[in-house]
Amino acid sequence: MNIILRSVILALSFHASLCLAEPAAAASSGTSANACTEHYDIVIGVSDKEKLELALSNAQNLQAELGAACANIEIVNFSAAVTLLGPMSPKATLLKDAIAQGVKIIACQNSMNKFKMTEDDLLPGISTVPSGAAEIVRLQKLGWTYLRP
Repeated sequence: MNIILRSVILALSFHASLCLAEPAAAASSGTSANACTEHYDIVIGVSDKEKLELALSNAQNLQAELGAACANIEIVNFSAAVTLLGPMSPKATLLKDAIAQGVKIIACQNSMNKFKMTEDDLLPGISTVPSGAAEIVRLQKLGWTYLRP
């Protein structure tokens, strides 16, 4: 009887450890939206118009891999890239999708001034900063990871 009781206890313990291991594995991979074992702050700098779509794709891939709730992502657009941030832009749908997914899209006011743009020229949901380069430097100083596609 003692051997049977031990076998049952071992079997139950093994089953319980399997049940507990699955949520822990999901959380550590970043796929669980409810719990982040690590949080990531990422700033993506875009100055070339040709790189905006790649930056948006990078943000989407980062959210998929790290978990959208675990990845705080800002795409800072400066230089000619700001000209693609309007409602008539060929990238407007991609920008709207990124904003809806929680990616913060930023436009450099210095660059907007150069291209004679105002905040009214931007898609709703896009924020501005006085200097895109200064925003990237400031965020890096705060410990954000800088990605340049």
